Formats: sequence, structure tokens, C-alpha cells
Amino acid sequence: MLRAMYDFQAPYDSTLTFAENDLFVVLKRNNKDHEWLHVIKLNGENGYAPANYLTAADCTKIEEIKHIDDILVRIASRRTVSRDQVAVVENLKESREKLEKELEDLAAKQMYELTSLVRQNTKCTFRQAQGAILETLKYFQENVLPIPDGIDRILNTDTEKIPMEVRHCGVDSQHLDRLVGAIMEFASDQETDVSEETWNEMLNLITHADPALLISALERHDCALILQLVHRLQAETSWRKRKPILAILFHALQLLPTFVNVAINSVLPSELARDIQTTCTVQDTNKDRVYWSIRVLTVTLCCREPLSFAQQNELGENLVELLVNLLENESVSIATTDERDDECLTITTAAMHLILALYRQFNIVSLENNPVLLCLARRSMCDSLVEKIILLYNREDDPIKQYVGDDDNQTDAVSNLMLGLFSGAETAKLFYTADLDVLLDVILRRLADYGPGDKRRSDALQLYYAIQRVKSPEYKKLDFAKCLKAISEESARLGSPSKAMQQDHHKILQIYHEFPDFLDMV
Repeated sequence: MLRAMYDFQAPYDSTLTFAENDLFVVLKRNNKDHEWLHVIKLNGENGYAPANYLTAADCTKIEEIKHIDDILVRIASRRTVSRDQVAVVENLKESREKLEKELEDLAAKQMYELTSLVRQNTKCTFRQAQGAILETLKYFQENVLPIPDGIDRILNTDTEKIPMEVRHCGVDSQHLDRLVGAIMEFASDQETDVSEETWNEMLNLITHADPALLISALERHDCALILQLVHRLQAETSWRKRKPILAILFHALQLLPTFVNVAINSVLPSELARDIQTTCTVQDTNKDRVYWSIRVLTVTLCCREPLSFAQQNELGENLVELLVNLLENESVSIATTDERDDECLTITTAAMHLILALYRQFNIVSLENNPVLLCLARRSMCDSLVEKIILLYNREDDPIKQYVGDDDNQTDAVSNLMLGLFSGAETAKLFYTADLDVLLDVILRRLADYGPGDKRRSDALQLYYAIQRVKSPEYKKLDFAKCLKAISEESARLGSPSKAMQQDHHKILQIYHEFPDFLDMV
């Protein structure tokens, strides 16, 4: 907006008469004479005014928008609006939209800067800092500043749509660029070492900074940083430096499926498998090292791409045997107390997760010759594994789902392994009568509690069929018969059957065909 510095008497019809301190909004002008500006007064009168009589007004963008709104109301209140005034209205609306956009961009910038400040001065992640800022601003809005237009706009900012140019202006971006540059430069020079401090700084950023910034940095140059991290991990012998590299990879690979695809096609799976097996053969096993290698390998295997043939050999039965032995050794204590590790799992639980990931990964390659089943088939007992998998199944907890991603049509990893274990008598024998009874109770509850179309019920039905084929249990058979009958009659009761209902009905027909005594029981 502009303000008049002096009084002015219009010499021509197209010019404006005004007094000192009158306010104007600049309109678009077609004249080429820069000594005159096409403006409109707050009363709605428009015309040309000498530029040397005007100066910038001391008002905010909010006040300027209010003045424009007042002018538009005045024009709209007139009985007739000329063609020239229609053009003026359009110009005013364009000016108003431009001001609104400038305020939105300012709000996004302020929101991002505030979040970065909170993150840098706390142990919060970027997301946690955003939540803290929003709650703080809401408190200010309700209790401190009754009419805070600026805070209103910040609160209405969509934090997921903050422009990347705004993100790149923050302190975190500059810090990240410096660290990435240092790692890439040092990693390309075999004689230069990356300091432990640099790795820990990078770990702090990778666990707390804005995920969009991290993804942007990791995507550069065809994910070169991921490959350099793998290369440095392979070359690093010091555990003090190897640990932050493993933790960086663990968090980085979860940011984008592309990063896991890059990792699984690198030497990382083989390097981690060798490291786990080598470390476990040492008398004083570094449990922390085994733990982090297991976790990074678990994330790497939760990929839709299959392992190469060479990797399949290196991640085969020997690795599974080692993991099962870890599971059966329940005296192994927590391997990490790192405050950045939210889960803080035991090494045995981490081993269970890796077994689930291995079974899933080898099923992508082939349903036959899965090293998990081949290894377990040779064992006469596996109490801890059976106990853990029944517990996970009862809790409906798929611990690797967070790495695989959501897919409603995909059988969860726990049910998948259960189906594998009951695919043959060699592995089904690991479930003793008491274990099997507990599992059957859980299956019966799922069949009774979940309705048609629920994947959990369909998977439970499939599992019960597999158990009947290899174990033929009599436990609560009448209750199961009633459940099967109720499910088979759903289409008649509910109307046109869905695809899921048809699949469940087909599975029940298979059970009836192989085990006709179910029909005689109800």
C-alpha cells in the first residue's frame, strides 16, 4: 500500500484529488509513464496519482487485505458497476490473492523454523517437535493472544506440504549437507578416515531430523550415500564406528522402499550374515554387534525383491541354525540400551524377527526348500521359537510389518510362518499337545470373532486346515464344527456372497471333503 506525503489537487479527469496521509492500493496500469501510478482510495475512487507524492504505507499485509476488502464492499454496494470498475475489482482480487499467498508462505516458513528450533534444543524427533509446536501455539491462541492472525495461519499450515525450498533453508539442511559431503568425500578416499564424531552426528540427524530432508539427501546421485554407507561398513573394523553406521542404515532403510531395494542388491545382506556368524563363533561374543547386524539384516530382507542366488546360499540353513540357537538360549540379555532405539529389543526377540523376515524372503524366491523349514525339520524340539510364535499369533502382532508396509491382502509374517510349520509333519512335531491346544484356542477365537471378508479369519481357517492335515487334533473339535457350519451358511444368511466369503466357503468344503466327520457332528 501507499500513503500520500502531500495534498494534491487533480488537474485532469483521470487523476485523483487527495489529502496528506490518504491511503491507496496500487492497481495494474497500462500506461508507460512511471511518474504516474494507477491507484484506488479507500473510498473506492480510482485514478492516477503522481509517484513522487506517494510513499510506502506503514501497514501489515493483514491490514492491506482488510483495506482491499473494505474497498470491494464499497464498490459492491453501488447500484451500478461500470466496465472500468469490473476491471478494478479483478485487479483488487488478484492483489488480495497474492497477499494471501505471501502470508501462507510466511506461515509455512515460520512453522518449519520453529519446529527445527525445538528439535535442535530437545531430544524430540522432527515429528514430535511439530506436535509440541502445534500444542504450544494452540495454547497461545486460546489463552495468550485472543486474536492472533499470524498464529491462525501457522496452525492452518499443512505440515506435509511445506515446500522443499523452505525445508532446505533450515539449519538441519545445512548440517545434513555438511555431513553428507564429508562422508562422501572421506568414503571415496581409502586413506582418509571418517571420524566417530561425524558418524554420531549423522546418526543424530537420521533419527531426529525431517524425513523429507533425509530422503532428499539419500536419493541424490542414485542413492550413492546408501552405497557408500554399505562400503564403509564393509571396510570398518572398529566397533565404535561400525555401530553408528549400522544404526544409520537401520533408520535410513526405513525411510523409502527404494533404499531397501538398493541395499538388498548390494553386498550388505552377505556382509551382515557373515558378520553375525563370525561374531557368534568368538568366545566373548559382542552381543551388541550381533544385535545391530540382525536388525539391519531384518530390515534389508523386508523387501519385495528376491535375494540373488549367491546371497541365498550365504543366508541359508547355517544362519537359520545360529538364530534358532540364539532363540533357545533365553539367558541372552538385552543387547542395547541406546536411547535412540525405541524398541530396545532383546537379542532373542531380534533373532525371531530375522527368522520371520528370512522365511518371508525365501518364500518370494520359492515355496520349496525354505532354509527356515529345512533347519527346523532337523530339530527334535524348539520350545522358545514355538512359544514366541504362538505369543505373536495370539497378540496379532506382526513385528516386521513396519518394515514391509501395509498390504491388507497379504498374509502377515507370523501366520505365514505358522502355515509353513504345519505344511509337513517334520516341523509340525515341534508343537507339543499343550502348545497345540493353546494355538487351537486362538484360532477358534478368530473364527468366531471375525466376520466375512476379514483376512485374519481367512488366514485362521487356512491354518486350521493345515493343522488338521498333519496333526488331526480332537481338541474342541465340536466347537470348530459349529464355527465351520456357521461360516458355510453365511451366504444364505447375508445375501450375495463376496469374493472373501466364497474363498472361505471353498476352504470349508475342502475340510468337509477330507474330514467328513465334521459334517456328522452338527
